[in-house]
Amino acid sequence: MAVAPRLAILRVMLVPVLAVLAVAACFRSDVPEVCLGFVATFSGEDFRSGRDALEAARFAVDQAVEHGRPAIGGRACRIRLLVRDDLGSPEEAAKVVRELATREHVTAVIGPYSSGLADAAAKAAEAVGVPLVTPSATAAVVTAGRPHIFRIAFTDAFQGMVLGRLAVRELGLHRVSVVANADNLASRSLAEAFGQAFTACGGEVSLLTYPDRDRDFRPLLRQALAKDPQALFLPNPNKEVVLQGLAARSLGFTGALFGGDSWNGPEVSSLSAFKGAVFVDHWREDAPGETSKAYAVAFRKALKRPATELGALTQDAVDVVLDAVAQAGSI
Repeated sequence: MAVAPRLAILRVMLVPVLAVLAVAACFRSDVPEVCLGFVATFSGEDFRSGRDALEAARFAVDQAVEHGRPAIGGRACRIRLLVRDDLGSPEEAAKVVRELATREHVTAVIGPYSSGLADAAAKAAEAVGVPLVTPSATAAVVTAGRPHIFRIAFTDAFQGMVLGRLAVRELGLHRVSVVANADNLASRSLAEAFGQAFTACGGEVSLLTYPDRDRDFRPLLRQALAKDPQALFLPNPNKEVVLQGLAARSLGFTGALFGGDSWNGPEVSSLSAFKGAVFVDHWREDAPGETSKAYAVAFRKALKRPATELGALTQDAVDVVLDAVAQAGSI
């Protein structure tokens, strides 16, 4: 069954212009070449999201080449995508970013995608002075105090503020239990932001946490439901959220489920346990705006499937870098 109502924070594919430091080209030639490092997870539980993000990045590059973007001195640049697997490890994410910067001399890095991995990669990128654009990292620490690091996604602070105010002012909720992954940077960050906004509006929050890789959520949810909440806020990775939502319903909880951008909209929308759930998202296929609509149509035509939120964020990340090259007139 479809999730209703659905709160969607929309990214309408408007591309900001960044001031980016000029760095060395991958190699010298008469035609400028933009070398983009692309870092995502292709191993372990998140390999599917990495695969989908890479497909979106390749589509973005193909579209740019087809339209002669970016151009320097009237000449369309070549674009090369150098792909690296971060293995879902902060240490590996930092390592491959350093290699892309120092060995491949990339113009910029796209990714990683999760806040924890992006934070580690951002430290490495900032240290060597290469621009890094993370499509979906939401924790404020990723970009804070780092002039070479940029994000496309809305921050946890903004998402939490919207959801916290919505819960009290529009849905009339006063008691919420928050169940957060203690080892996940984005989960902790969003839980804190939601709690601050909800309590500032007069609500009461009960916070419970669990360690990463925990999959038996019934004991924890019994504790959460003992607080007699009107809603559960689950700012966690989607696989964990699905298990938590199903467990909560099996324990007799009939209240609302709330979540952040880590939820997989199509998946939770297909589950009856999530009927009436509310979560934020950055983009959806029917988002308003002519540029956004054109992107959705072109992606579906080229790849025979609908574009995803992650794909739209990836498209924006690639476009940000390519527009910066065009504005600077230099790679």
